[in-house]
Amino acid sequence: MPVFYVIGGCNMLLTSAQTNKIDNFRIFGQSKSHIRALWKICFPLMLSALSGTLMLFFDRIILAKYDTNAMIGATTAGYIAYIFQFAALSIAMVAEVFVGQYNGAQKFKLMGKPVWQMIWFAFFSAFIMIPIGIYAASVFIPAELATHGNPYFTWTMIFGPIYPLIGALTAFFIGRGHVKAVTLSVILGNVLNLLFVYALVFGVGDIIPAQGAKGAAIATGLAEACVAIGLFSLFLRSSNRTKYHTHLWHFNWDLFKRCLKIGFPNTIGHVAATAAWAYVMVILSQRSIDHVTVMSIGLSIWMLFSFITDGLQKGVTAVASNCIGAKQWDKVSEVMTTGLSLQFILALVLAIPLVLMPNLLVEFFIPLDDTATDISHLRELVEMSCRWLWLAYLFDGMAWVIDGILTAGGDTKFIMLMNSFGTWALCIAPIYLFVVKMQGSPIMTLQLVTVFCLILFSSYYFRYKSKKWKNCLLMTC
Repeated sequence: MPVFYVIGGCNMLLTSAQTNKIDNFRIFGQSKSHIRALWKICFPLMLSALSGTLMLFFDRIILAKYDTNAMIGATTAGYIAYIFQFAALSIAMVAEVFVGQYNGAQKFKLMGKPVWQMIWFAFFSAFIMIPIGIYAASVFIPAELATHGNPYFTWTMIFGPIYPLIGALTAFFIGRGHVKAVTLSVILGNVLNLLFVYALVFGVGDIIPAQGAKGAAIATGLAEACVAIGLFSLFLRSSNRTKYHTHLWHFNWDLFKRCLKIGFPNTIGHVAATAAWAYVMVILSQRSIDHVTVMSIGLSIWMLFSFITDGLQKGVTAVASNCIGAKQWDKVSEVMTTGLSLQFILALVLAIPLVLMPNLLVEFFIPLDDTATDISHLRELVEMSCRWLWLAYLFDGMAWVIDGILTAGGDTKFIMLMNSFGTWALCIAPIYLFVVKMQGSPIMTLQLVTVFCLILFSSYYFRYKSKKWKNCLLMTC
């Protein structure tokens, strides 16, 4: 999420003279370690992503304490709603690439324009998401999860347009390497979410009635609205109006189409992948309660740690975009190598809770009860799945690093291919065949996901080595 932090340093990826021209975007510091330098850029972004992720993670925990069925219904409904939210968010975030390349090319007065086009896009998205949320919940949510899933879906979709709005505003700050204020805004939003969600889920005496899953969705939406208001006020501050012309709000059809041209293929791919995970939850709910519970908890844990890959990918995209804008092609490979190394180091840290001590995470969802045999068996299944989850997370995070490079170069059609056709053909189809049709175990789902993540990383790496993404420079499209 967005911030106002000027990254210090100078010339490991750009020459000193060029770095001074790029509006204080100090790509890498004068450090002997590229990893340390990239970490300085990505860490605030990870904190921002973590705050947003924690909103949903704490929602799941609180709902699990309120009613396990409410947690399962909200998780499934949330992933279905996220198909629409992520579609809009992914398109809006493409403004980061434009801002980064304009920044690298020193075209500062153009940097506000793509952001405003994506703000307009967020406004237009309301005419799709809100009616779907109000009138189509029963179409998307399985009947067995409707009691808690329908209201969660409805209110999540009503607040849906806020997400692309935040994405557009975030892109303005990340593309320039200014991230601190965004981080602080999102952390504040996370604190507000905790207060709202507890009050609305459980209720407050006779003042606020308990609203369960519906209350969790409203609480998160209100918190995100507060974040959007804070970022928008920073975007329009006088210094930004003067230097970046952020006050020029007019709709520009040509620029709007350019943003969609780059953002839409990427969005189609990621939405297809998100739809795939939502479909997995639906078919597993029909397979058995153990299958859907293991996957539901696994996805919740994955969501908790996704802030690492999310922040790293955004940092890599921002740095690579500035390098491309400054026409420093030879430095892009350094960005990729450093990003992969950093992802591997962070994955080793995550091995502690996921591989060595998974019982600590599982305790949040399934409290230990030695007298209940079925509960003990379910805990064992979830703990075993955490180890496969870690391996899948490692490969997926490495794929997202290269995704950041390809996105910075505008090579979004390949991303669309792998995340749409690849996910359904190489991951969902095997899950349906081996887990559903052939009665596979709950653990097998995450084993197949791990294999797919390895394939995804390999395909992205070979695409990068082909150098075809270099023909997609946005400045010349």
